[in-house]
Amino acid sequence: MTELENKIFDIVRKIPRGKVMTYGQVAAALGDSRLARVVGNTMHKNPVPFFELACETGFNCKERAPVADACIGFEPVPCHRVVNAAGGKAFAPVPCHRVVNAAGKMGANFGLGGPSVQAKMLEREGVEVRNGKIDLRKYGINGDSAND
Repeated sequence: MTELENKIFDIVRKIPRGKVMTYGQVAAALGDSRLARVVGNTMHKNPVPFFELACETGFNCKERAPVADACIGFEPVPCHRVVNAAGGKAFAPVPCHRVVNAAGKMGANFGLGGPSVQAKMLEREGVEVRNGKIDLRKYGINGDSAND
């Protein structure tokens, strides 16, 4: 994982349940709004996505992510009890499902089963999705949509 990827994941980890950010907003938080595509590509490298939430939506975790069985509820491993040398979480989940495009649409290539699974994951967190789109004024961080 590169330093930039780690910074992106740190920003995304701070998106609260029930809220979303655009790729452009994450890039702007990094200090360079031109990095929106980098943010999108980094979401595909998510080391610890919210597998359990995806499984609750009907996503077949066992078929699609067999190597992740240890942390998705089949044989629970207490990942939350593993800490790094500084005492922080070593495996803090990255809620990549909370990152959408500038129009409030789901990621076309969302890695945990596509845009329909992303929408269901957001709905389970209280975000209303209508016709594959989110009202960024209501659910977006800062109440606006940044350009991707």
